[in-house]
Amino acid sequence: MTADRTSWHYLLPEIQLLILEVLLQDGCSLASSAAVSREWQTIIKRHNFARIKLTPSRLADFGSITHRNRALVSYLWLCLEFEEYDCASCASGDPKTWGVSNTDNTLIVTALLNLFSTLSAWEPNGNLLLDISVYSPSDSEHWFKYLTFEPDTPSDECGRNRCVEQSMLVKLDDHQHGWIAGRRDSVPTDDAINNVFEEIMVDGPFDDEEVENEWWQQLPLIPAVTGVLLRQQNRRRWKPAALAQMFSRLPNLQEIHYEPWRDWDDSQQEWTDKSATY
Repeated sequence: MTADRTSWHYLLPEIQLLILEVLLQDGCSLASSAAVSREWQTIIKRHNFARIKLTPSRLADFGSITHRNRALVSYLWLCLEFEEYDCASCASGDPKTWGVSNTDNTLIVTALLNLFSTLSAWEPNGNLLLDISVYSPSDSEHWFKYLTFEPDTPSDECGRNRCVEQSMLVKLDDHQHGWIAGRRDSVPTDDAINNVFEEIMVDGPFDDEEVENEWWQQLPLIPAVTGVLLRQQNRRRWKPAALAQMFSRLPNLQEIHYEPWRDWDDSQQEWTDKSATY
C-alpha cells in the first residue's frame, strides 16, 4: 500500500519541527492540534504547562490542574490586579485617597497565602521562576497610556508592541490627561505619578509591623521556586522588609531579578536604600 504523501509521518523531521514552531508561536488555541498525534499531544502539553499565568481567581484550581504536570512548569506569572479607578482618583490631591486601599492589600495577602500553600507541596525539579506583577487596569487608562501588562516572554515582544500601539490609537486625544494625537503633550502631575507608584502593604491590611512579620513567617516554605522576577513594568513598589520576608520563604532561591524604580525624593530614596539590608 502506497504511503499517503500528505501524512504527517511522511514529512521530514525538519519540516515537522518548523510546522510545530509556527503553531506554538501563533497564539491560537492548540486544543484541536493536540489530537493530530501522540507526538503533537506531548509537545503541545509541554508548551501549555511551561508558562502559566495565575490570577487570584485561578489559584483555587491551580493545584488540581497542574497536579500531574508540575515537572513541566518552569515559569509562573502571578498577576495581582487592583481595583479600577476613575478620574476622581487618578491624580487626586486628597490625602484620603492616597495609598493602596485595604481591599487591594488584602487581595495581595490572600493571593500570596493561596500561592504559597499550593506551591509548598511541589518538589524541587529544575528551575522554577516566579514572576509577580501588581497593577490596576486603570493605570493605562489615564495619564500613562503607554503602560502594558504582559508576561516576560521574548517571543511576545512584537505582540507587546502592537498592544502599546493599539492603546495609543484608541485614545488619540485625551486633553484631560495630557495626550494629543497619541502623544504626551504635558507632564503628569505629582499626584498622578504617586498614584501608580504607591507602596504595597503600607496602609494595611496589618495593624503593625510585628503582626505583618508574624504573617510572613507563618507562610509555608516553597523549595521548588529557584528564581523571582519583579519587573520595572510594575510601578507599585514593594517594601524592602516585605521582600526580605518573601525571599526567606524560598529556601532554594538562586536568582532575583529585581527592577525597582528610583524614588522621586532623594531623602526617601536614601531611606529606601538603608532599609534594603537584605
